[in-house]
Amino acid sequence: MNFSLAFDKLGVSPDNRATIFRYDDTNPEAESREYIDSLKRDLEWLGWKPERTTYSSDNFGVLHDLAVTLIKKGLAYVCDMSKDEMEAQRDLAKRRSNARNTDKDPDIEAPIPSTDVLPGRNRNTSVERNLALFEEMRLGLFDEGSLTLRLKMDFESSNPNMYDLVAYRIKYVSHPHAGDGWCIYPSYDFTHGICDSIEHIDYSICTLEFETRREPYFWILWALDMYKPHVYEMSRLNLEYTVLSKRRLNKLVTGNHVRGWNDPRMPTISGLRRRGYTSHIINSF
Repeated sequence: MNFSLAFDKLGVSPDNRATIFRYDDTNPEAESREYIDSLKRDLEWLGWKPERTTYSSDNFGVLHDLAVTLIKKGLAYVCDMSKDEMEAQRDLAKRRSNARNTDKDPDIEAPIPSTDVLPGRNRNTSVERNLALFEEMRLGLFDEGSLTLRLKMDFESSNPNMYDLVAYRIKYVSHPHAGDGWCIYPSYDFTHGICDSIEHIDYSICTLEFETRREPYFWILWALDMYKPHVYEMSRLNLEYTVLSKRRLNKLVTGNHVRGWNDPRMPTISGLRRRGYTSHIINSF
């Protein structure tokens, strides 16, 4: 898709085609050297050569500084709400949005029990307080999961992805590429658009489930006054009667139901290769 088909669909001439192969490695718990090496190996076997290979984690310093910029602009704040409290907050905002969209009174259909819930007890705190807490988060002075940095977006939007997304969370986990230098990590939603902008991507290609994330993607770049790439969502090709979810396939591997990610029964590139498929067959498909 990103090396050929997307360019065909967008009408980009062969002379102007170049693909950056980026590891979106924002979550250290979901990454490993095994994944990094296997993706590189599979890409080479398929015959695709990127213009360059990058890592989101190489931009951790820049991303941190941009988060500080948002705090100084009053567009980000440190939040102590638990996961359950955030879910309740977002559910309330969604029900109020649904009421407005159906010409009903949100204060009757979904009344706000307290401003501590919506917009939240931390949302209108001072810039100084948020800068100090975010620095203490970076220094490792708080327990994992106790605080997050959230973006001050729009609780009245009909898009739940605009309900003050989490930009940073605390994780005391070593990163397979960045090492042990960080205990706060940016979220994918915060990182994606910024890295696209830093790398001056012309076309950012996603599958359709990311369509509702386009609004926060551009909100973040607007808030930081950064270059905005073109974003396109395309349908994903699924295989019938085949599990493709990485999360579910990981259960097969960790549960020893298969002999690894390259087991011939696995619908992975390395599994298909061991089953006898050639790179030409897979690319043609």
